[in-house]
Amino acid sequence: MNRRLVIILTLATLLLYAWPMSGWLSTLGREPATFATYVPSIPVVDDKPFMVEEFINPDPGKGMVHVGSICQLPDGKLITAWYGGTREGAKDVAIFFAIKDPGHLTRWSKPKRVVDRISASRELYRYIKKVGNPIIFAGSGDHLYLIYVTISAGGWSGSSLNVKASSDAGATWNNSRRLTLSPFFNISELVRNKPVPLSSGGFAVPIYHECLGYFPEILWIQSGREDGAIAFRKSRMTGGQSFIQPSVVAYGPSLATAFYRCRSDEKAVGVAVTKDAGLSWSEPQTVNLPNPDSAVDAIHLSDHRILLAFNDSVQNRENLRLAVSNDRGANWIRIATLESTQGKKYSYPYMIRSQDGLIHLVYTWHRKRIKHVVFNEAWINAQMKRIAN
Repeated sequence: MNRRLVIILTLATLLLYAWPMSGWLSTLGREPATFATYVPSIPVVDDKPFMVEEFINPDPGKGMVHVGSICQLPDGKLITAWYGGTREGAKDVAIFFAIKDPGHLTRWSKPKRVVDRISASRELYRYIKKVGNPIIFAGSGDHLYLIYVTISAGGWSGSSLNVKASSDAGATWNNSRRLTLSPFFNISELVRNKPVPLSSGGFAVPIYHECLGYFPEILWIQSGREDGAIAFRKSRMTGGQSFIQPSVVAYGPSLATAFYRCRSDEKAVGVAVTKDAGLSWSEPQTVNLPNPDSAVDAIHLSDHRILLAFNDSVQNRENLRLAVSNDRGANWIRIATLESTQGKKYSYPYMIRSQDGLIHLVYTWHRKRIKHVVFNEAWINAQMKRIAN
C-alpha cells in the first residue's frame, strides 16, 4: 500500500470519528437537574373499581407489532406509539402512532405511520437498514417527542438512538435527529421505558447499551429551544452485564428507585436506588419476583405504593401480572393476572398515570396487537382485598 493511500485512509478515518465526536463534545458539561416532584392526586374515597380493556391497533394478520408506549397531552388526549411489520427487524417495519380523545367511550384513531427506514435514511442522511423500539412522551402544550432506534448494519447491538418532535400533537413531525452518545462509533444504544420529568423542564430517559456487554443508562435531555432542538448527554447506571431496561420511579427531587430486567441466572427482578437524582446508583439487589429476561415497568401510586407489571415466570412470557409493594420495592404482593395463555407471549408493559388519576397500561399481545388496559386505584384496592380474604 503506497504512502498516499495510507494518508487518505487515515484522514478519512479521522473525519469519520470527528463528526460524532463534535456532536458528543457539544453536549458535555451539563449536570442533570433534580427530579420534578410529582404528587399524584388522591382518589375519591367512594370511587368504584373501574377497569377497561381494548386493542389499539387493527389485527396485522401475518405481521407483528411490538414495544408500545403511551403518554398524555395537557388537553387530555392519549397518544400511543409502537413498531410493526412482517417480522421484527424486517425492512418493512415502520413506527406508528394513534390518538384517543378524552373519555372512556372514545375510540383510538386509525394508526398513522411516523417513520420507516426509507424516511429515516432521508432525514438522517445515512443508510438505515431497519427501525424499532420507539417511546413517545409529551412536553409542554402540544409538544410530543418520539425517541426510536435505527440500525444501519447488524442486529440490535448496532443500533443508534434518534429523536423526532412535533409541536402540533402529532399532526406534523420535524425531521429525525441522531443522538450522538459516544465520541466514536455511537452505536448499541436502545430505549425502552418512560422518562422521568426533571425540575429543569427536561427528562431523564432510561436507556441501555448492549454491545460487548449490557449496561443500564440514563439519557438526560433538555428541550426549550424555538427550533425544537434538544441538548442531551448520558450517564451509566450500576448493574452492568446482569441488568438492563431500567424503569425509574421518583419519590422526590433526589430519591428514586430503578427496577431492572434481569439477564443473569438469578432470574429475578433487580432493584437499585439513587439518593442524588441519578448521579449515582446503589448496586442492584434482586427481589422476590421472577424475571425471564423480560421487560418490567413500575409506577408510583397516590399513597406511595409501587405498582409493577411483569412476567411472573423464570422461563417465558406466557403471563402478565401486577404486583404491589408497600416498601419501595423490597417486598411484593401479587394482586392480579391480566393474561395467562400457554404458548403465547405478553411483553413490554408500559404504564402512565393520567391527569384523572387512572392507570394506563399498554403491552404487546401475542406479538399481534398492542393492548390498552385502564383502571383506577379502587380496582387495585379491590384486588388486594380479594387476596386478603
